[in-house]
Amino acid sequence: MAVPSYTTDLTTINDGGGTFTEPTSATLGTLTNADTDNFIQGTTCSSKSTGASGAPALAGIGILAGAGQSITTPSAYYAWVFTGAGALVDTYANGGIRLIVGSSSANYKMWYVLGNNTFPYVGWTCIAVDPSLTADATIGTPTATLQYFGAVFNCLINISKGNPMALDAIRHGRVITATGGETSNYAVFSGLATENDTNTNRWGQFQAISGGYQLQGKLALGTSGTLVDFRDSNASVVIAVSLKTAASFNAIEIQNASSRVDMTSCNFAALSTVSRGTFTVTDNATVNLIGCSFTDMSTFTFLGNTVVTSCVFRRTDTITKGASTMTNCTIDNNRGATAVLASSPANAALISGTTFTSDGTGHAIEITGTAANFTLTNNTYTGYAASDGSTGNEAVYVNTSAGSMNLTVSGGTTPSVRVAAGVSVTVISGAVSASVNVKNSDGTNIENARVFVKAATGGPFPFDVTVTIVNSGTTATVTHTAHAMATNDKVVISGASHDANNGIFTITKINDNSYSYTMGSAPGSNPTGTIKCTFVVLSGLTDASGNITMSRVFPSDQPITGWARKASGAPFYKQSAISASVDSGTGFSATALLTLDD
Repeated sequence: MAVPSYTTDLTTINDGGGTFTEPTSATLGTLTNADTDNFIQGTTCSSKSTGASGAPALAGIGILAGAGQSITTPSAYYAWVFTGAGALVDTYANGGIRLIVGSSSANYKMWYVLGNNTFPYVGWTCIAVDPSLTADATIGTPTATLQYFGAVFNCLINISKGNPMALDAIRHGRVITATGGETSNYAVFSGLATENDTNTNRWGQFQAISGGYQLQGKLALGTSGTLVDFRDSNASVVIAVSLKTAASFNAIEIQNASSRVDMTSCNFAALSTVSRGTFTVTDNATVNLIGCSFTDMSTFTFLGNTVVTSCVFRRTDTITKGASTMTNCTIDNNRGATAVLASSPANAALISGTTFTSDGTGHAIEITGTAANFTLTNNTYTGYAASDGSTGNEAVYVNTSAGSMNLTVSGGTTPSVRVAAGVSVTVISGAVSASVNVKNSDGTNIENARVFVKAATGGPFPFDVTVTIVNSGTTATVTHTAHAMATNDKVVISGASHDANNGIFTITKINDNSYSYTMGSAPGSNPTGTIKCTFVVLSGLTDASGNITMSRVFPSDQPITGWARKASGAPFYKQSAISASVDSGTGFSATALLTLDD
């Protein structure tokens, strides 16, 4: 790893030195070059007086760059401007302070950026303007060559003493970047601000302000070629009022799959509606957002290694979650047509314990991809349509490819559902989880342990029930009166004369008295014998955390029996019995302790 590094892509047009001139039509007052008393960056700035008379009028400061500059959207022209009297300039609507870009001092465009009602206090401020946007006013006939830059002040009064207007460093670009970071010396917000705010820099991109920091432009955490290890907490970041920039100008982007970004209890808020600030994980870096809040920002894009825990998204645009995990979050009055966009039912299932509140428009969750069963766990929905339909305000919009699927609701509230054409969704509410964690005697989780748990006598699901089966190719159709099961439930079949009919199978429900399953081969005839069916709660291998789980509705408590073991692949473990009951209200969770099979 490497020590943190903080850099900028800004190109300096002028650092406050050199010979500035007066733009045509903005000649009020007297211009002072190389002012060594009032600079904010470097050692000099250019300043201007109003003189004893002449106001109201325009006063300007500008400089001709050595050559035309290339400023491509969403990059911008940054300028440090100063006013020394609160009543000096007009309102924002009347162009109290304007940034100018043109081809010469007689041919330029003006963008209104501040006024006495938006910048009521004296001092220095850095403003960004995208010169590709429509100007508020034009002087002369500027060409497409961008080589004259400056600021104009619409002065209402004369100031008899001093120079109450000034222009310092002017640059163009957009991106401030953090790379590197190591144990006990991670990249942090304060490091960005310190580098930004040094006298020789004053980039105006990520500056320290009272109570936190201000972002003006794009903050890149890592690059395509260099990772970042960024970890910070308890920071507040505001997104600058960037009224004359592209909507995409303000942004936070995480790059490089080897990067790690941890933000804990950090607050982000947009101060205007023009460029609210996007948050994008471009490469599948390790990203942990814990207890953070995001207010009035634009869109969010996460990937599979992003974990979002106990975060608040208030009045943001759509969150495209990818395969990220979102747990115990609050999503309040999202402005998008959909608050959270999930690219598959499996990715939607990674949203749990989350509170969605609607202002009466938009969906909480939209699901695309291929139709498949999924479970939403402990989510609540307030302010959404009370019943299923297509108003655009249903809590869940299943917009997958055509097909049938089950939406199991485990805890929380049952959402209203909208479905796309050709999609059929069965909502199963009141679901609980049944899970087994497998450990060894030292308490270490065991991966790839095999777990089998089936129904025992006395519950709502089948135990050792006699059935009949008709085979057609590899499809077995089972006649089973009042079986109480659903598509994608599992059964264990035994006692059939054909081996292909026996085993553990996932069923497709036909009706209340029959279902089908697919065999590994075609027996060629119908099976005989006393064929038995039992409902299977869990069947499969444990994951890296030693867990296996399922979720469904249990109409009443279900006694269960089974085992866990690891007999394939060293180390081997002896079988451990499981015997309990799935509570219809709270579910079932157990730990199976295995001992080594020497």
